[in-house]
Amino acid sequence: MNIKKITIRHSFTFSALAILCSTAVYYCISNTDDTSHAASMLNNKPLISNESLQNNRTKKTTQNILGYESQYGALPHSLIGTTLDNALQVDTDGHLIISIDIKDLFDYFLSTISEENLETILLRINEYLTYHLQEPALSESKAILAQYIEFKYSLKNLEEDMSNELAKMSQQDKINGGYLNFLRTQIDQRNALRAQHLDLEVYETFYEDEQRYDEYTYSRLLVTSNTAMSETERLAKIKELQSTLPDDVRKSIRETQITDELTARTEKILASGGDQQQVRELRREMFGDEAIQRFDELDQQRAQWNARVSAYLAQRSNILSSQGLTRDELNSQVDTLRAALFDVREQIRVRSIERHTKAS
Repeated sequence: MNIKKITIRHSFTFSALAILCSTAVYYCISNTDDTSHAASMLNNKPLISNESLQNNRTKKTTQNILGYESQYGALPHSLIGTTLDNALQVDTDGHLIISIDIKDLFDYFLSTISEENLETILLRINEYLTYHLQEPALSESKAILAQYIEFKYSLKNLEEDMSNELAKMSQQDKINGGYLNFLRTQIDQRNALRAQHLDLEVYETFYEDEQRYDEYTYSRLLVTSNTAMSETERLAKIKELQSTLPDDVRKSIRETQITDELTARTEKILASGGDQQQVRELRREMFGDEAIQRFDELDQQRAQWNARVSAYLAQRSNILSSQGLTRDELNSQVDTLRAALFDVREQIRVRSIERHTKAS
């Protein structure tokens, strides 16, 4: 393929678990349901949806997300309310420009694997590519998709094998360095699969930055677990490792570290019987006088947010416990309520809270 690589900046989740996880893809919620239903919901009066109206609404929502009417029907429920902006690009000769957006597109559809079979998902992706691209970019994009799926199959088998191996490892072996060796092996084998199944340009664009951060995270684990090093030596080594990361990643690390320090010190104050005034003094010490007002405003906003979410969750619980309606009808009422009470960005957080509440 005659393909052109472009540089993409990533945001990372800074934890040791980044070694084992793929980059997550986040999408904005965009629910345009009629908000007039919310008032009756707040009065604990469940609404009975018209089936035909609901089907038309779902069909229209799918068309709004994709930009066209799909021959494979409505999108799975987990994608309803998301937006999918076309980020596929071609050069002046019509060849596909390789970017992380291609991987994000594939992952967007593949995230519904628990709701649809793989065959349907691949048909949806091919339909999307066919709608937005022409030759030669279309054939190039489909070739990358085939490579990516083959890689995913191999990765699934590797993860199953590694999971079984980890389960057999004793706790003492983990403490004695077995777990770090396990992580090293998993990283190397995963990277080898990427190189095996993906063209070099695709491999580097999809995973180069992620692998740099994985190597940093693993090296940091080695340093923090090295009992032969003093605390000063560990900090110096970690600082040296961070210097190998891109500027934006280093900045995010510094922000995370100072936030973690503030959180830990705040919890210590409150656990020892301290009050909010002592917390304010700590904030002044770490960030200066000008930051105090901003923290106070954030505290107030957080309290208001928690009150709104609590009220919504209570009403949601009432709706879902209603009798005489199908699960789809109940979910539709919850979607309408959520859209009425929260803006599109807030709905991302609310959906996450709902999943956490359900899991717990």
